[in-house]
Amino acid sequence: MLINLLPHRDWALARQRQAWAVSIGLAALAGVMMALGASAWQGSQLTAQQAANSRLQQAIKGVDEQLKRMALTQAELQLLSLRETTLRGVRDESPLAGFLLQELAAHLPAGLYLTAVQQDGDKVRISGIARSGEEVFELLRQMVTGGQWLVRPELIEVAAAPAAQSRPGGPVGTPFAVRAFLQRPELPAAAGIQLQPSALD
Repeated sequence: MLINLLPHRDWALARQRQAWAVSIGLAALAGVMMALGASAWQGSQLTAQQAANSRLQQAIKGVDEQLKRMALTQAELQLLSLRETTLRGVRDESPLAGFLLQELAAHLPAGLYLTAVQQDGDKVRISGIARSGEEVFELLRQMVTGGQWLVRPELIEVAAAPAAQSRPGGPVGTPFAVRAFLQRPELPAAAGIQLQPSALD
């Protein structure tokens, strides 16, 4: 008895082809699903990263604003400190000129006139006109013996010839220049200063 197996082989081959096509389709569908899932995951990650970047930028802006406010506050504090230092210096220096003139008036001999008193730090330059060099040396002697604010006086110059009259009615004599060093003793309790106008003409 003979049995023809060709149709069974064709059927088996067809079933194999069909199963292979189904597996290929399932694999392709799985690949598409995986690609879609990866794309969705990457999109969510990108969105989360963008949100994090936005929050970071907002935080950076906030920090920048705080730094600007701190810099402005520091600048205002420096200005206030400078103003306080300046006001303290003005307050401390305001009676100084009066004390210097008072001391110079007390030591000023007759026949000697002051024309300028200039302060440069702790150095004070005193310029004036004297009838002769004797009055200048007398001024130096009195400053050495009784100086409280002006110490260590030094003679800078004494003109050899009498100077011309600087203004009508002004003093005529020998111009001189003296330098002394400023020291700051304790200020007296009463800051009132009375000067002799005739001595500082």
